[in-house]
Amino acid sequence: MVSWINVHTVFLLYSTCVCAQEGFFWHITDHHYDTTYWSGMLSCNDEVPVRGIYGDYWCDSPWRLVNDSINAMANIKRNVDFILWTGDNVAHIADQYTNETYVVHILRSITYALKTAFPGVKVYATMGNHDWYPSDQFPVISHFLYNATAELWKDWIGDASQLQTFRKGAYYTAKTAQGLRIIGLNTNLYYTSDKLTTDMTDPAGQFAWLEGVLRNAKAAGEKVLMTAHVPPGLYVPGKVQWFYDHYNTRFLDISRTYSDIIVGMFFGHDHYDGFKLLQRNGGSPGVPMFMAPSLTPWRFKIPDKTGDPHNPAIRLVKYNQQTGVPLDIHQYYMDLTVSNRNNASDWKLEYKASEAYGQSDLSAVSVDNIIKAFSTDKTLLDQFIRHRSVLANGETTVNACDEKCRAELNCGFIHMTEDSFDSCYTTIVGGSARLCSSSFLIAMLVTIFCILY
Repeated sequence: MVSWINVHTVFLLYSTCVCAQEGFFWHITDHHYDTTYWSGMLSCNDEVPVRGIYGDYWCDSPWRLVNDSINAMANIKRNVDFILWTGDNVAHIADQYTNETYVVHILRSITYALKTAFPGVKVYATMGNHDWYPSDQFPVISHFLYNATAELWKDWIGDASQLQTFRKGAYYTAKTAQGLRIIGLNTNLYYTSDKLTTDMTDPAGQFAWLEGVLRNAKAAGEKVLMTAHVPPGLYVPGKVQWFYDHYNTRFLDISRTYSDIIVGMFFGHDHYDGFKLLQRNGGSPGVPMFMAPSLTPWRFKIPDKTGDPHNPAIRLVKYNQQTGVPLDIHQYYMDLTVSNRNNASDWKLEYKASEAYGQSDLSAVSVDNIIKAFSTDKTLLDQFIRHRSVLANGETTVNACDEKCRAELNCGFIHMTEDSFDSCYTTIVGGSARLCSSSFLIAMLVTIFCILY
């Protein structure tokens, strides 16, 4: 007969093992710190009669918002395993008002703020397309900004050989204390706004390096988290592909080849909350991709469309420390209107993914389950649409998303090339409602989005 003491001991050991496998990390992105908010307001897209201390929906982030978000992270959950920081820290300001020294100043300011709030916590940081001068134009050779950024982040990257790799093209790999392989990429090299890499095959040798790292990781039995600023696939609604075609294809092919060890990808750039699923060649679930919403509340404004007024956001991710599999997302936001009115920040939990979508984790299989449910459950898709952007003043995008919009969303979750996407879309809405495929209109749309983001 098993004694109560033995049963209790076994239970405690089991509980300890289970709990030890659950860890947390922050994913933050798109701070877009505007040093001119209190002077020239160079990032603002409309008149701002009264400037709030935490910013305005028409503008990028003042320092008060950037610093407060980092302090809020520490107050909510300081004891995290690491932080993913996916870039775009410089504001939407014309190049004529910035320079290389200005970019370094922005990166240094946020780097030091993170080190102060999270002493001893590794930050796996990647550069965004705005973290450069001139913006977007990342070169394929060593450069002052690569070297300067490497110096700022050398304590986090740690390994001398990886620092040298970073100096070549702003990419590197590192292992967490729990044994997970982090791969930090510079996907800005594949971005359609980078005119230096248009006709290249492998800018800065990053693809060849990536394949080598993944091959070695597989041989060593490691699990991998990949992180970068610009995501592959298509941004929807709108069907905008951020990568040049040949880079999009190669990135997806490499990721499929190693989908058995890549357990998650984490990106910024979109400013919206979202996720996708890279399928394996046979159509089975491969790799989940997560796009975190931006800290900046900045809303774009063009002649035919204006972005929604959305609140600043920070994201806490629960994950399995041994397998790396994402278990849950705790999405937080600041109510900008209320915070400005009260002269005190108001950070709230918007949702937990496990509760919102009814899955016990965010593995590839679970994300696949969610995406399949979206196609038949309008209420569940409505919930995702609400989560895409934490809107101001109680506004919602649900009613503004018509059937064509919903078809684009459903296709965009898994179809990551234009041909595949168009086939899916046509199947859903029928030939009479085809997306306009005029090369001129597509080029115009891509140009507009590239200017904005």
